[in-house]
Amino acid sequence: MEFVVIGGLALVLHGATASTQDVDVAIRRDQENVDRLVRALKPFDPRPADYPPELPFIWDAQTVRNLSFMTLTTSLGRLDILTEPPGVSSYQQLKVGAIQVEVRGTTWSVASIDDLIAMKLAVGRPKDLLHIAELRSIQAETP
Repeated sequence: MEFVVIGGLALVLHGATASTQDVDVAIRRDQENVDRLVRALKPFDPRPADYPPELPFIWDAQTVRNLSFMTLTTSLGRLDILTEPPGVSSYQQLKVGAIQVEVRGTTWSVASIDDLIAMKLAVGRPKDLLHIAELRSIQAETP
């Protein structure tokens, strides 16, 4: 499955002091990648966050392709999936600019500091403005 880590975990992987309670990823929304995502998450009981448990939910490729943003709870924790991250022109832009980070023996693509700043600016929450300042500081210290 092809994805780029964004959000709080991406900040941490760049050296920021942010804390996060979830994982945010941007994914390529083509059929093959969405199918892989659905298969990869199925064993972990994905379900929309805050969705009443008595209501039926079908976890399938069509569900993922129809949404640009989805917050899931899984048996592993909370996961935000974006197919159209704000502040960047496309998933491809994120992928091209991403750095590669090894995490527990696998290589993850992590959004660049520039793309993280652009996404944070587009959302514009107060905590995002603090994150932007920290990202710019990290960027200034990086040779």
